[in-house]
Amino acid sequence: MKNRKILLFVWAALILIMVAGLAGCGSSASSFIDKEANPNINVLGIKLNMAESKVHESAGSQGEKAMCIYGYEYEYADKLINIGFKSDKGIVRRITTKNPDTTIYGIKPGTELAEAYAKIDANGFTKDDISKYRFYKDNIILSIISMKGTNADGVTIEIKPD
Repeated sequence: MKNRKILLFVWAALILIMVAGLAGCGSSASSFIDKEANPNINVLGIKLNMAESKVHESAGSQGEKAMCIYGYEYEYADKLINIGFKSDKGIVRRITTKNPDTTIYGIKPGTELAEAYAKIDANGFTKDDISKYRFYKDNIILSIISMKGTNADGVTIEIKPD
């Protein structure tokens, strides 16, 4: 009887450890977005994982909707931003800005590339092996848009696709 109680206790403890471990794994990416990435996004109050209705409210208009590879997007041409959404959840997965009044990780569209790269490096992003304009950290991709290779004409931050 005593052995059965000990075995039951050990079994319950193992289940609790597994549940806690799985919950921690599932929330670490979201925690990184909430605690680090979103505070470094200054694009009209729009954040990763934000609901579509709140994005329209923050942007001050509905924008123009189009389909894209990982869902759909809204182009706010008058604001010089483009917001991509996860099609199954209706939440923000990508923010692109060419608006010089906005910043992502301190990079303002129009910034010289050397300064943009310094800010990316200072924030701990790892350079992509293929593109000199793409960087990774945790589950986030940070990309620079540069038409002439001298300035960051735009900045994109996105959640890595599932």
